[in-house]
Amino acid sequence: MVVANECAARITASATLGPLRGQSAVHTHLAGAVAGRLHADRASTSLYENAFGLAFAMPNWPLMRAFLASDARLFNTFTPVRTAMDACDAAYAGLRGAPDIMEHSDGFLARFATVPLPQAVAKGLGRRWHTDTLSFKMHPGGPGIDAAVDCAQEIHRELGPLRPQDVAEVVVEASLYTLFAGQRAAAYVTGPGSPLGALVLDVPYPVATTLLTGEFSVDDFSSPAVDDLDRWALAKRIRLEHDTEMTRELFLSDAPFGEAVREAGELAVPWLRGFGGDELVDLVGAVRADNRDFSSSTKATGARVTVRLTDGRTISRTRLIPIGAAGPETRHSHADLVREKFLSVGGPHEVADTVDRLHRMRPSAVRRWIETAFLD
Repeated sequence: MVVANECAARITASATLGPLRGQSAVHTHLAGAVAGRLHADRASTSLYENAFGLAFAMPNWPLMRAFLASDARLFNTFTPVRTAMDACDAAYAGLRGAPDIMEHSDGFLARFATVPLPQAVAKGLGRRWHTDTLSFKMHPGGPGIDAAVDCAQEIHRELGPLRPQDVAEVVVEASLYTLFAGQRAAAYVTGPGSPLGALVLDVPYPVATTLLTGEFSVDDFSSPAVDDLDRWALAKRIRLEHDTEMTRELFLSDAPFGEAVREAGELAVPWLRGFGGDELVDLVGAVRADNRDFSSSTKATGARVTVRLTDGRTISRTRLIPIGAAGPETRHSHADLVREKFLSVGGPHEVADTVDRLHRMRPSAVRRWIETAFLD
């Protein structure tokens, strides 16, 4: 699992400054599946080389229309993992892949990265662990909702259940990243019946739901919860605003963009300009790679939620690093956080109680453990 995650993270990092990011960067699954299987097989170097070359010969490129307007996102993982298994089988059968498929001028990075960073694939290998940047999703949805939902939960705990008529307005201040994702989804989110692909990127609906109920779960994307008119009435009173300091902190952190921008240096300027205009270029300023490791990595996708009530009261909460995102809190308690989430969605205690022994299990025991976790 570590090998799969590390290889996937490194290849993803090399194409971070490109048109695909987050859930649309499905090549992450392609890389992880090849690396994970071949490591489990104790495969030779030549098998790795050929399997990766074959897998990345035709990497998936999701269309944004389908990504937002349909349920096609279901294939985000299934399709590249299937391709990866086929590539491994083909390599075992003797088929050859291009060994320079990543960095060649007609290769993967030339197509999938606006600013290719081929050096990121192997930089500090064995010493600089991208796995240290790992974050854990505590709420269902895109990366822009996490801190906002955390803040809404805190506000709900203080105020108790709200009614839409109790609220004059809600302001969510966040980084350019959150606003960018929210704006792409907004045209598709029109109330009950909105496509799930867009709804998971929307900020007003999960914040409204959390303010009203105190939590946000996968059930909130399905009927009857998603048909609740009170949620949509409150969502209409929620507006997003750009917080420049949060955008600055976003790019000072390592994930999701900061390290890639530092690695690119001046070459990142056109990408920054395309993402946020000259204002973002000036905000980020001159940066360069500093060869830091990731043992103290952060993912600062923050938000501030301010609720103004009709009785004149105002309450506000701010969180720079979402619960579960890379940072000191997560490094201290990630095992407890992931256990809590696993159990909350129906995971069996038997699996949660034995995960710390997974690395010592024999293959047959691992198989039974996985079946218990996902199939029983």
